[in-house]
Amino acid sequence: MQVDFAFICDYAEATNKINALGIGFDTIFAQKAPAKHPSFFLVIQMRATVVEAGEKNFEVHLIDEDGHEIVPALIGKINIPRPPTGTENTGRIALRYDNIEFPRFGAYSIHAVVEGHEMVRIPLRVLQAPGPAQG
Repeated sequence: MQVDFAFICDYAEATNKINALGIGFDTIFAQKAPAKHPSFFLVIQMRATVVEAGEKNFEVHLIDEDGHEIVPALIGKINIPRPPTGTENTGRIALRYDNIEFPRFGAYSIHAVVEGHEMVRIPLRVLQAPGPAQG
């Protein structure tokens, strides 16, 4: 199984294709910490061969730079069906995060794990918003 692509965005739907807005940001700016971000989505498209297809255990972890979970891990199942023709099929995920509180400015990351194997890691920074220009 491999990841075709993964990103963070403002909004997404995963159906027969992925529809997304505000694709691929990696920084959240905030006036102060802790910082609460109202909403963002994690989007992943995975490709499985006919041998790998089927239902798999899936986990997503949002962690800080010290390796601590920011929110409880999202744990569930993903099903990538056997391809109707050919040797591969895709599975798509769009997970919504609401009102996530980042305790301090710094580096964070989102880790997607399938059957105990990390498939993708996406870095995310929370930085203090620049103040008004002096002068």
